[in-house]
Amino acid sequence: MTRTLFALKLSLFRNGPHNERAFSLVTGLVLAGLVIAGSTSASRGVIHEGWIAAALTVWGGMWVFGPLAQPRHEPSVISREWLRGYPLRSWRLAWALSWTELFGVGPLITLACLASLVVLAASGGPAAAAIAAGAAVAQLYLLVWAGKTVAALAARLLQTRAGMTLAATQTAIMLALSFAGWVPVAAGLLPRLGEGDTTLVAPSLRHLPAPVIDVLTALPTGWSYRAAVAARDGAGFGAALPPLASLLVAGTLLQLAWVTLTARALRRPPHRAAPRRPSVPGHPLPVPLAGPRVSAVVSRELATWLRDPARGVELRAAWLTPLLMALIVALTDWSWALPLAGPAAAVFGAMVAINTYALDGTALWQLLTTPGALRADVRGRMAAWALLFGVPSLALTAVLWAATGSPLGMVAVCGAITAAATACAVAPLLAVLMPAVGTDARDRVYPGQQAGDPTGGQMTIFPVVLLAAVLPGVIGAVFGGSGWVTALSAVLLAGIVLYATPALTMRLLQRRGAALLDAMASRDAAVVRPSVHDTVPSADATPLADAQHSR
Repeated sequence: MTRTLFALKLSLFRNGPHNERAFSLVTGLVLAGLVIAGSTSASRGVIHEGWIAAALTVWGGMWVFGPLAQPRHEPSVISREWLRGYPLRSWRLAWALSWTELFGVGPLITLACLASLVVLAASGGPAAAAIAAGAAVAQLYLLVWAGKTVAALAARLLQTRAGMTLAATQTAIMLALSFAGWVPVAAGLLPRLGEGDTTLVAPSLRHLPAPVIDVLTALPTGWSYRAAVAARDGAGFGAALPPLASLLVAGTLLQLAWVTLTARALRRPPHRAAPRRPSVPGHPLPVPLAGPRVSAVVSRELATWLRDPARGVELRAAWLTPLLMALIVALTDWSWALPLAGPAAAVFGAMVAINTYALDGTALWQLLTTPGALRADVRGRMAAWALLFGVPSLALTAVLWAATGSPLGMVAVCGAITAAATACAVAPLLAVLMPAVGTDARDRVYPGQQAGDPTGGQMTIFPVVLLAAVLPGVIGAVFGGSGWVTALSAVLLAGIVLYATPALTMRLLQRRGAALLDAMASRDAAVVRPSVHDTVPSADATPLADAQHSR
């Protein structure tokens, strides 16, 4: 059984997409090479060897917290959904499947990184190098199963509302640290940058404090480092045995925990979603300067954002991330940068709203068969996004400006205006152009199911909205830093985007709606391709005939 599953995984690696895997392999090996180079420098006394312990701790933390950054995605190459229903004992199947988890890009680059322990212990002789190699393998065993078990627990928790909130909080923490974790370091190097003083305060990085090293080596991610250093210093195998044994025992327990969770998942039959409350018609939310159709769409979108499990995680993460970023900045001397959290909120709101049509699934047929529904749907989605993300981002910027008196307040407010307008208009457009099709909404019970991977769309809209946020400040700086020029350019840019983009989105929906519906039904985004026979009907036309012809 194990041999068959290994052959299956090897075939998937060989015949599956290679772009993302190749990028991860190259990037990971480059980072591992940097750690090995640091270990070489440490063995020569150029830097303190405690930095290797810090690097290994960060690397191990990526294994533990990495699966939480994308809680909606299946981390295994061989999905357990394929194996459910096989006439085999679930425990035996899960045990055989567990060994295939040790084969992949992540374990390979981690093993390359842990080779730094061998370099560090090489000065102690062949025996010390052999002990360090064994410690590296044992550390890899622990890290792999720590990451896999955390991912399995996260998938289990995502089936509950509390688990969705927990996953969104963890995702927000990861994103906040990724985007604002450098601020405390930069604030220490340039503490008076807000006053225009660019004097660099260079810290001493040669030695790490001994208490910090003690904490790092006491963590499970530092046990291999402790064993390698003990062997190098001539303490013998007896001193290296306790951390080695701890690595193997902890890894074995985590592997058994993963097997237990996977076996339970294989035994549990798939079930359909049950509504928490009856679906009864309600009163649409009145939207100023909008008709009843747009108001109905806004009400539907607000309810969907709050109830759909896939959107719910993204919504919570998008709200929490800028607040955590502001908290990180507030703990430093860079309080003048706090208003910039407002435009960042608009950027994150754009990234989570990039796949709404694919998340709605085959319900798209209702829009395609109702005259005039597409126009109301596009405008309603934009209005709902403005209520959920646009207005809060502007309010957050204004409040932080008033609280800090930052000289960047006007630039931040103008950036939030253009970022919110661009995100509001471009998110539905890219949802049509780059749909990430997954499990249909009617079959999706919790975010752990495949709801589509919108990474491509997110990486596309991120620089677009970021550029829109920066552009008013750049224009104002070109014209002498005038606040009126900055504000006027922000209003003009926002008006142009809000006027031109929705019309383009409606035209694309009318042209590609039938193909998009086919993609939802077949769960294959490759179906969505523009045809030479596509026509552009009027805004009130019904593409029902085109939909029936394509199907």
